Amino acid sequence: MKRAVFLGIVFIACFSCFFAVAEDDAPLDIGNRRELFIDDYLVSKLENVELLTHRPERKNLAAVFYKPWEGEYQNYFSALFDGSKYRMFYRACGSKPGLPTTFACLESDDGVNWTYPELGLHDFNGSSANNIVVGELNSGVTFQDFTPFLDLKPGVSADEKFKAIGCGYCSTDSSRNGLYAWKSADAVHWTLTQEDPVYTSGAFDTQNITFWSTQEGRYVLYYRDFRDGVRIIKKAVSDDYLHWVDQGEIQFPDGGGPTERVQFYTNQIAPYYRAPHIYIGFPVRYVDNGLTKSTELLPEWEERQMRMKEEQRSGTAVTDSIFISSRDGINFKTSNDAFVAPGLRTAHNWFYGDNYLAWNVIETPSEDDDSPNELSIYSVESYRTKDDSRLRRYALRVDGFGSIHAKSLEGVAETKPLVFTGKELSLNVATSAAGFVRVEVLDEEGNVVDGFSAEDCDMIYGDSLDRRVSWKGTCDMSALQGKPIKLRFLMKEADVYSLKWEE
Repeated sequence: MKRAVFLGIVFIACFSCFFAVAEDDAPLDIGNRRELFIDDYLVSKLENVELLTHRPERKNLAAVFYKPWEGEYQNYFSALFDGSKYRMFYRACGSKPGLPTTFACLESDDGVNWTYPELGLHDFNGSSANNIVVGELNSGVTFQDFTPFLDLKPGVSADEKFKAIGCGYCSTDSSRNGLYAWKSADAVHWTLTQEDPVYTSGAFDTQNITFWSTQEGRYVLYYRDFRDGVRIIKKAVSDDYLHWVDQGEIQFPDGGGPTERVQFYTNQIAPYYRAPHIYIGFPVRYVDNGLTKSTELLPEWEERQMRMKEEQRSGTAVTDSIFISSRDGINFKTSNDAFVAPGLRTAHNWFYGDNYLAWNVIETPSEDDDSPNELSIYSVESYRTKDDSRLRRYALRVDGFGSIHAKSLEGVAETKPLVFTGKELSLNVATSAAGFVRVEVLDEEGNVVDGFSAEDCDMIYGDSLDRRVSWKGTCDMSALQGKPIKLRFLMKEADVYSLKWEE
């Protein structure tokens, strides 16, 4: 476990108690998929162990925005990596008369340090030496968001390798209000796929998200709508990115969804790249308690008063982001606590618009000595602050959204019956110096499989993204392929983040 990186948020508290989840009769066929311990999907029993989600560590400033065409509003960020270049797209606009809404792009070779490319595509005040990728259109439609993605659909044409969705409004023709589709061959030169919106049934007044789902075999859209005045998230699907079918509001069966007081402003849902059957998201929670005594005690009171003269909620509302996940794309679990919270800070993080996370988690090199790659997550700071608006990078362990976690009292975690394909069991696992993990294999009836007992398991300690489990020096589990088994983890001062069978 990396020191000072992860703050625990308890999903299920069971440090000194016994926890059991009802099991279905049929074993889970996980094949060779990577499975993350972000929920109780695999879990049958926990004793002196808890399911934990983890907060990311605050890292470097990725960018500070100060260009004249950017105004004081930079938001709706989305990160994209095409295998060679990192790009960060965002909305740039302001309150100054005549300043258009544009969409710009930062570039990076490592996802850590970002620069302004001079793309030469769009004119601003007589010069095209800027990073604008989508400027003003002559169609009378004004766009308020633009979220690109790398299209992973098999056989996609080269000129549509990248796609994007964005909400457009037309002041003279309301029939032209809705979501518009974009395409690009290189993620820099963008054109509308068609002149009319591709989807019109929603509010859309935030960042709307699309991607190709390998799990569903179709394009997926998550967008903004309202239910009785509450900001909610809805889903639609498409086979061709032009014709969409509504699937209704996403659900939170265990609670934690949007309410009248705590509304979801964005959704930031995407397949996790190492386990694309799992969707993860980072909705912004929007809370406006009105003008209270606590409002006056928040950081930057003078700035807050100035903003309230224009619009009260600009000074009274506050925002943070949470973590959600789903295995069917409709029913989501929440961490029931903040993922990125404003924190004990005197500036930059306590205004409406702060702590919005960029869409997409990307893998980047670590700046910490010789550590392996990490996940980079980007968060807005100082929203609407001229010459000081910024984007902050946060870092999280690969697969590190959640874990089964044991403290100093030895505990046991047991999976439901499952069927796998592969040869060697790989764990993303971390222990303290005194901690350990042993893995025992049980048959469907709960009997220890010969040769795979806890006593036979070579003690696991250390910190690794790919630790192969061995029993008396042997990792080969191929004889158990296709047979229902359970895994029993005996743990102390340890986290197991994910598992996968490798060849």
